[in-house]
Amino acid sequence: MRILVLGASGYVGGAVYEAFARRHEVVGTSGRHAVPGLHPVDLRDEAALREVAGSGFDLIVHSAGIADLGVAEADPALAIALNARSTEVVLAAISSPTKLVYLSSDNVFPGTAESYTEDDERSPINAYGRSKVAAEDAVLRSGAHLVIRLPLMFGRSPYADRFLDRLAGPVTRAQTDVVCAPLYLPSLPPLIEALADRTGVMHLAGPDVVTRFELMSAIRTALDLPTEVVPVLEAESAQPDLRPRRLVLRSVRHQLAGTPLPQALLDYRRAIAG
Repeated sequence: MRILVLGASGYVGGAVYEAFARRHEVVGTSGRHAVPGLHPVDLRDEAALREVAGSGFDLIVHSAGIADLGVAEADPALAIALNARSTEVVLAAISSPTKLVYLSSDNVFPGTAESYTEDDERSPINAYGRSKVAAEDAVLRSGAHLVIRLPLMFGRSPYADRFLDRLAGPVTRAQTDVVCAPLYLPSLPPLIEALADRTGVMHLAGPDVVTRFELMSAIRTALDLPTEVVPVLEAESAQPDLRPRRLVLRSVRHQLAGTPLPQALLDYRRAIAG
């Protein structure tokens, strides 16, 4: 299979690119910063994006764009341009049999319910979530492509280990009142492949429901990291109304599940140890 991974230099995209490249012919893109082996594409360069997307791929995984809540909130127009408009450009550039899998987010939900399935109404409380809703709408209009919503991700990534960077300092502040069902990143590529022939919206998440403090503490212990994980409340953050408090994704459309947390932590430790 010939696959394009948009955003292969990023945290999620890098893991998808690395895993797919072991078994398929894969082209990956990077953004502003050049990465050896990846094709540089600025998502705002619509001509370049159309050219690479329309180059006869069987599958395109769109994982590029803004993922930082604060950056998106500071510049909502940029979030729309990179997350939503880029998706519209890709869709206009492709035709059957090329399949697009768009990686969306649990932030399309407000975080006020016990859990969320694919059938629940979207109502984002931040600019990032609104940009993801706009991108989802573009994908779903055709009826031929797939949106996969993802939760908080953790695990090793080859080019940008954004999650581990959070634990790099001597003190790591982690919320006790922000709840999620985190997904171990290396488990994502096979799950995408398993769902790639589907259309519509699918949720992926891990089976364990934890607070961010519990997750960060478990990872610190598993990896024996020299940081102190300190419990905090989301209200103590710089933008306390920006992050939904409880985002637990569950699916009513498939039976696939991510790796249980204890097993994921063992694998994570082996991966970091080399």
